[in-house]
Amino acid sequence: MSALYEKGIPHADGYRDVDVGTVAMWHAEVRLVDVREPSEFDGILGHIAGAELVPLRVVEERAGQWPRDSELVMVCRSGGRSARAAAQLARRGFDRVMNMRGGMLAWNEAELPAVRAAPPPALRVADVLDELLARTRELGGAAPASSPHVLLEAHGGQHARLLSVLELMQMAGQVAAKDPAALERVLRECRDRLAVARPEVRST
Repeated sequence: MSALYEKGIPHADGYRDVDVGTVAMWHAEVRLVDVREPSEFDGILGHIAGAELVPLRVVEERAGQWPRDSELVMVCRSGGRSARAAAQLARRGFDRVMNMRGGMLAWNEAELPAVRAAPPPALRVADVLDELLARTRELGGAAPASSPHVLLEAHGGQHARLLSVLELMQMAGQVAAKDPAALERVLRECRDRLAVARPEVRST
């Protein structure tokens, strides 16, 4: 048994939450189960080396073939679907099941290695925000009250990424798009691209 489970934070639904840094240290000793769809598994966020693709819709069926004492780490895009999968397995009697908190978004933001069908695009955080503003305007939305570029100029590196994510999420409530579903897709795509964007290079 690995130490990963012992380092997890117990959840009321019977599984434990583990962070991406701890998973990176111990992932070779546990079974990684990625519950996203195939297009996501090979998409821009990639997947963790050795992870097994088992979409959420078939997890319970497939789990019937797994030993109940398996150490399982459930993975998805942001941690929501994997938490649901972990809870399902805990109810089925799996007693060492974990959820990777933050999912592949957090994994990429921590700049941990991911397997991809193609290299991610070379992006800066500002590039993603420019794309976000342009695409929301196309959908009939308005620019946010404060410019995200002001935040980028004031902060660098990981802090800028975090502030940019917050600004992006805030925009979801500030735009009045004609097609909310299309806006949601834009926000999701830009959020994924932001996770793999390079930190801003600051002049010395």
